[in-house]
Amino acid sequence: MTACGLLVAFPVQGRAVPQAAGITATSQQVAYGVTLYKQRCGACHNTPSRSLDEAPLLAGSAFAQKWLSRPAVLFQKIRYSMPQDNPGTLSDEEAIALVAALASGSISGKAPAK
Repeated sequence: MTACGLLVAFPVQGRAVPQAAGITATSQQVAYGVTLYKQRCGACHNTPSRSLDEAPLLAGSAFAQKWLSRPAVLFQKIRYSMPQDNPGTLSDEEAIALVAALASGSISGKAPAK
């Protein structure tokens, strides 16, 4: 079990949810989150040219400041309103894995800005 070093787990509705600061998310959670992102999120969030109504990129300092500083809020956003075309279909475990992968920097290919 390898920690990614960016999160701390805390309970939300009986589940551990990663929190930016000094995690215990496993490398398996991060890898699962990356796989899920590619399958369920990347089609909308990886588009290089975007308009205001398109999904934002999930990387960079603005994303980190808004979402990674509030991982419980990010978890809730992912869990209950994503994917936008079928909201609420991700499980708690899937949402946790996505938060772990986003916080690890594995999705953007670089560590998130602090």
